[in-house]
Parts: sequence; C-alpha cells; structure tokens
Amino acid sequence: MNHSVRFFLVLIFFIPGISNAQHLWEAGVFGGISNYEGGLAPDPVWKESHPAAGIFVKRNMSGYVSYSLGFNYGKISGNDSNSTSTAPRGLSFRSNLFELSSQIEINFLNFGSKDIRGALRISPYLFTGLSLFYFDPQGEYNGKWYDLHDLLTQGQGIAPGAPQQYNRLQVAVPFGGGVKFNISERFNLLVLMGYRATFTSELDDAGPGNYPDPTLLPKRSNPVNIYFSDPTNIGIPGEQRGNPDKEDWYIFGGISLSYIIPGPTCPYPRSTQHPSIFGE
Repeated sequence: MNHSVRFFLVLIFFIPGISNAQHLWEAGVFGGISNYEGGLAPDPVWKESHPAAGIFVKRNMSGYVSYSLGFNYGKISGNDSNSTSTAPRGLSFRSNLFELSSQIEINFLNFGSKDIRGALRISPYLFTGLSLFYFDPQGEYNGKWYDLHDLLTQGQGIAPGAPQQYNRLQVAVPFGGGVKFNISERFNLLVLMGYRATFTSELDDAGPGNYPDPTLLPKRSNPVNIYFSDPTNIGIPGEQRGNPDKEDWYIFGGISLSYIIPGPTCPYPRSTQHPSIFGE
C-alpha cells in the first residue's frame, strides 16, 4: 500500500474520531455553470457555458470530513467552429446532464461555526466521489433538434468495424475543490469548481468510430443521418471521425448555500483559546 493510499485512509477513518466538531446535517442548493471538455473542445470553451443548479444533503463527520449526496442538472454544448483545427469537420451538439453524485469532502482546516470549540469559519477543501449521470446529445438540422444517439452517426452496430451503441447512463468520478465559509450560526457558503472524469467519449456523439458508408445508414431518417454523420461532406468511409484516445469530461462550478440543521447541543463551550478567524 503506497503512502498516498494510507494518507487517504487516515483522513476518512481517523480524523472523524478525534475532532471536537458536532455531527451535523446540512441541506442546501447549488447554482452556477456547466461546461464540457472533449472531442469538440480539447479545452473548455467558456462561451459554451450554461446555467446549472442542484440540491444536496450533507453529513459532517468532523470539522475535517463530510459526506454529501446531491442531484445536479446542467447543459453542455460544443462546436467544431470554436477551433481552427476541427472547424472543417463541422460537428456540433448540445446535451442535458442529470447527475446523482455521492462525494467525500476533505477540509484543510477544522471547519465549523463559531459555537464549535476550536473551529475556524473558513477553510479550503477538496472533494471526490462517484457520480451516476444521464446525457442525451442532440444536433440541429434545418431549425429542428434531433437525438443523435438514435441516428447511428458512427454506423454503430451496422457498419463493419463500427463501435457498439453507447449507453446514455454512465458513471463518472467527480473531483475538485474550493473554499468554505461559515457565514452565520445556521448557514455555510461554498465556492467550488469540480470536474467529472467520465469513461466515455460519447458526450458529444463523436466517439471512437470512423465515418460510415452512407449507404449503410438507416433509410428511414435520411438525409438526417447522413448530415449528422458528416455535416461538411469531407469524410471518407473508414477514416477516423472522432478521437479514440480522449474521453470526455464535464464541469460544474459555482456557489452552494447550505442550511445547518440544528442537532444536539455541543458539550463543549466555545473556546477562548481558539477564536474564530472571523472574530465574534
């Protein structure tokens, strides 16, 4: 077992047992932006950001460790026209994102309200965990939006050598960080930025597949299938269409406001030897 794994286990199991902080529940809301990084955006394009929102509940195991369960909603989009290197390909998409996320938060400092002995009212923190999310990439054609998953744009399951059809329900690993502020006896404010590392390159419907032979695409949807498969008509059947070496990520960033649900009275008075850095 390497040192980093041992350190992580200490954070999870040891710190909660030695802290003086109360075990408190919180419930709150998140508001901010969502964005994406992937085959149509090697780096996030901030003009492609969209409003995002969420709700969550949290259990504070100590002043250093918290666990949360939340539901988030956002949108992502991308367009080859944002990059000179990919513009000739002409792909674009938009997608809703629905996420259920369980996370562990590690505070750098003993964070809590002023009524908890030794607690500080501000702390940087990191988080990670596991998320289950649903996405539904769409493309626009003649003013109408179509579900790209159903159009087999990479010849999924019908063209020789094409990938299998992707599942729109996937797992991701969230990670990121921010700063926590205890703004009153009953409210905490968090400023955060978090990435989600996914295990798919299909958020943008531009996965590892090649350009399919147009004659193999389903007849019922032509010319829509052919258009979304190769919008600029530059593809050669069998040549690479997406990036097979890069998995897509999505991003949530913004502010969370949580209400501290009253719990048992703390058995310790507020310490005068460890005042809050915010004062009284």
